[in-house]
Amino acid sequence: MVKPHRPSESLITWERARGIFNDPKPPESVWERQFDYFDDQLDRLARTPYYQIDFGDLWYYHHDLAYVELQQDLFNYLFPVCLMDWHASLMQNQSCSHGDSEFHYGVLSGNILEKMVTPQQRGAIFEFIRDSFLERLDAERGFAYEGSRTPAYGWIGRFNSIGLILPKIDLLWEPWWTLDTPGRAVAALQYCSGLMYLEGENPLCGRWKTGQGGGGPYLWETDSLILDMGWKPENLDFLSRTLTADFVDDRVLKAVARLEGEPEWEQARRLENDLPERRELVSLRVAELPNLIAKDTGPDGWSV
Repeated sequence: MVKPHRPSESLITWERARGIFNDPKPPESVWERQFDYFDDQLDRLARTPYYQIDFGDLWYYHHDLAYVELQQDLFNYLFPVCLMDWHASLMQNQSCSHGDSEFHYGVLSGNILEKMVTPQQRGAIFEFIRDSFLERLDAERGFAYEGSRTPAYGWIGRFNSIGLILPKIDLLWEPWWTLDTPGRAVAALQYCSGLMYLEGENPLCGRWKTGQGGGGPYLWETDSLILDMGWKPENLDFLSRTLTADFVDDRVLKAVARLEGEPEWEQARRLENDLPERRELVSLRVAELPNLIAKDTGPDGWSV
């Protein structure tokens, strides 16, 4: 079980990201050809101290991840920067993209986690992503609703993006649903609310409005540029076996109990009170959600 931690005790550091690759030094020379012919910019990145690299400049490298032959020592130097950008964008409720380049797309299209890292490094990357995601959940408080900028939509989209590239979604799911922190309990109720309510009924999310967005939460949406593929089969199988109406019943009650004495408790009790009459809808939606996440042919949203 992952130990709950406060933001001041963040497990996500430069030292950890770089430690995955044995504290890599900058490459002595760069032979990799940048996808958009910006070889001089790629060389500049290789010569910049890692802590001074502007995350926006990863536009050049995200494209390389997807499309070109990668230089191993350059990858070892720049991929930790990509991981820290991934974490920062998650905590800021932003997608991990820069212009038309995007981390998840690059990792999946370039088969990065199979081609460029060892099994030990792959495991360490999975754990880094897990701990980063849990840190974001721990910060989710107050059931804030801000239309299309609602904070929960950030982590929901990122959760689904992770399901596209990592074959071990249970690494995130299981510590999340232990509800060990108030933030994880809040996030659990936000997620379950997407299964419990018809459009416009959700007490945690307002109606969609022209020019403002909102509505939701949309449990199948991602924050990636991967538009034609769904979750990995292992993850879909896990979700289909784990997310049941009984699971929702159990975790809503436990999340509400976890929030007793917290500022969110009164709002949380609304979900507990509504739960019995929502069971039929929840049963239909937990059966439908894996198909939505799989990008199977069919509706772009709930059929019920």
